[in-house]
Amino acid sequence: MKNILYGTTALVAVSLLAGTAGAAEKIKLGLGGYWRGAIHIGDNDSDANPQTTDFRSHGLGQESEIYFSGKTTLDNGIKFGVMVQLEGETSGDQIDNTYIWTDGSFGRVEFGETWGVSLLMSSGSVGEMLNGHGDFGSQAAIGMLNGLGVNSYGGDAGILQTPDQKIQYFTPRMSGFQLGVSYMPENNTGNNSTGGGINSTLNGNVGNELLDVGANYVGKMGGTDIRVSGSRFVSDTEATAVGAAAGPDADGYSVSGQVGMSGFRIGGRYTKIDDRAGVANTDRVQWRAGVDYASGPYKVGIVYHLANDDVAAVNRDDETRYISVGAQYTMGPGIMLFGGLEFWDFEDSSNTAATQGNNTVGVIGTLFSF
Repeated sequence: MKNILYGTTALVAVSLLAGTAGAAEKIKLGLGGYWRGAIHIGDNDSDANPQTTDFRSHGLGQESEIYFSGKTTLDNGIKFGVMVQLEGETSGDQIDNTYIWTDGSFGRVEFGETWGVSLLMSSGSVGEMLNGHGDFGSQAAIGMLNGLGVNSYGGDAGILQTPDQKIQYFTPRMSGFQLGVSYMPENNTGNNSTGGGINSTLNGNVGNELLDVGANYVGKMGGTDIRVSGSRFVSDTEATAVGAAAGPDADGYSVSGQVGMSGFRIGGRYTKIDDRAGVANTDRVQWRAGVDYASGPYKVGIVYHLANDDVAAVNRDDETRYISVGAQYTMGPGIMLFGGLEFWDFEDSSNTAATQGNNTVGVIGTLFSF
């Protein structure tokens, strides 16, 4: 992993040295982002009788981010830029995805807190019409009765579910193909306030020294659009004290793809993470498949998602099934309406009624992008 880090650092150094030809102007920041709101109507009851919790039958949700971004182009054509994303609501990671980048004929290099290549290079996110909901969604209509949500991504998105400080490189796209590699020294659980540096390896966390390698292809075959992606990621689970044994490493892979023609798209993604919790026999498998159709400002789609967790020393797994059926309507530039139904099925390894159940939720929402 250190050789990968040294090599990527060298790429950064070369790009910086190559970019000393002077810039047309200093980087100036602009604003962007989104604001999403949704009305949720349905139930979150378990199979317990009587119920252990009394849930309301409706609720309102919102989620927003403000982007501060800017870039400049040197006289030799090399671009440099910065991105900082601020959560619009109070959050444990108030500012996330904060990084700098450079782009040119050599490819693209990013440095800072951002998602790795397993997420950024993936494909197959087809069928979900309920914006921000479902697979790795930032807005949930209900709580997960068994504690297992739907997240079919690999790398840091799958293991940690938070972006963290890393350095990554993407090759130029050639004949439709592109390669990417990212390296994250340690699991800071998305806490960019630490400032990085050389820290102790005795943190007891999973997902340290995470190496994420990916590839994808984007192209056409006649009138059919094709996207295919794959990644392999490995990491270290570290001990809590010198001489203490560390747990198994969380490693895995992800494959995805989609095709599109005449407004129709069909696609899916499959991801497996071995020993996801740094404990033996805690493998996680998630896969999704979906189809959608777009015509002018209208779009409809359906997606099916299955999440399965092995639970150590238990013969029964945690399992969550999710189906979403919905539609979108673009009213104008940056203004979209969406709505539909979510169907959830929760099974728990403990076979306890209070952590199992079937839920149906109606969603009506809007997304403002700016």
